[in-house]
Amino acid sequence: MDTERPIIVKAPASKSVSHRMVMGASLARGESIVENVLESQDLYQTMEILIGAGAQIEKLEQGKYKIIGTQPKGGEDMQHALSCDVHESGTTCRLITAILATGTGFFHIHGAPRMHDRPIGTLTQTLEKIGAKFLFEKDGFPPFLLKANGLHGGEVTISLEESSQFLSGLLMAAPFCKELITIYIGGTHVVSWPYVGLTLDAMKKMGAQFDISIKDTAKSTDEVIKWKPIDFRKITEIIPGEIRFRVHPFHNNGTYKSGNYKVEGDWSGASYLLAAGVLGQKPVTVLGLNKNSLQADKALLDILTQMGAQIEFGQEGEIIVYPSELKGITVDMADCPDIVPTVAAIAAFAEGETKIENIAHLRIKECDRLHAMAVELAKVGIETVEYTDYLIIKGNPELQNLENEIQFTSYNDHRIVMSLSLLNLRGIKTAFDNPLAITKSFPEFFDIWKSICVLQ
Repeated sequence: MDTERPIIVKAPASKSVSHRMVMGASLARGESIVENVLESQDLYQTMEILIGAGAQIEKLEQGKYKIIGTQPKGGEDMQHALSCDVHESGTTCRLITAILATGTGFFHIHGAPRMHDRPIGTLTQTLEKIGAKFLFEKDGFPPFLLKANGLHGGEVTISLEESSQFLSGLLMAAPFCKELITIYIGGTHVVSWPYVGLTLDAMKKMGAQFDISIKDTAKSTDEVIKWKPIDFRKITEIIPGEIRFRVHPFHNNGTYKSGNYKVEGDWSGASYLLAAGVLGQKPVTVLGLNKNSLQADKALLDILTQMGAQIEFGQEGEIIVYPSELKGITVDMADCPDIVPTVAAIAAFAEGETKIENIAHLRIKECDRLHAMAVELAKVGIETVEYTDYLIIKGNPELQNLENEIQFTSYNDHRIVMSLSLLNLRGIKTAFDNPLAITKSFPEFFDIWKSICVLQ
């Protein structure tokens, strides 16, 4: 065991949980204090829209906000619709659309050019069935106009083949329906289920009432389906047609519960810090992570362990990762797409092939991340095989200390930039056309990264 004193770094706040807590507090009657909010471009876009829709949001100190919620209110007509700029944040776009639909008035939802190529039709079609109205420039994609006058509930079916954010948005809006809403899952498969768990966890903390049931195959017939309740924390797999969500309306025009909330550390942002411990010359200790978190990207620990990494758990959430010799593996990453670029960069230094499966949905992220990682890793001589829904990386443990600085394309994607920065730990000098893409989720990344690299 390497007993050398590790480099100590703190994980950033969770972007996913920050979104959900801030949005929930913005709908809660009364004053809430939300601490450890991630201060990034995506969260700024979310807060700007919520403020425009009537919420009061005041920064008290770094990462700490006072929020007084209200029912969202848009413009009085199409010509005066409230401008809602989501920039490049898919989470903002999908969740805020459903939340604004619980209010009244007209909202114009738009973003950066790449955002206008990311689908939202699955969500908007479902919201239309329960009372919202939409007018698109290109059917099923931003930008679009939302006319809101509250939601009435009932029974709906939604597909999660493209994104679990569709269900997360619908669930967060659901308690504001005028009657019970029952949600079934359609389609052929589900991606990124754990993010729905984060949504349900935030809703529960803020006082929403819901129950989840799975199909009781032993008691069901072709004519009658029987359901049995399940704790959402125990759900590991979703099969379309075999799960039901029932969300109860708030009574007497109630809202989410105001109060004091704290956002946990971010496993997505921490993935680069944890990877530094594996690829660098010194162990790295990451603080501020909840090892019992519902976040999908906690899966990185299992993936690294399968690849041969040595990992220890210290006190109070400390995770220590040691420099390790790695081997290629085959891994299904349908539920944790945000760390695919991280794993791809790590795999570049592993012995043998790493196959990352079930990741077709990476092609509709901030960029086509599957293709981007294949193209960029080729610049340092790493051979890859790219298919519709998987990526094979043929690792080279000897890859290090290239003579020239490598010019990488960022694709304006924060995760591409941070993942390729891992090459620095093997003496490869990197340069990016837009290094500031990291402000989307982890503005302090390069400050922390430089300190890690200097201490190696």
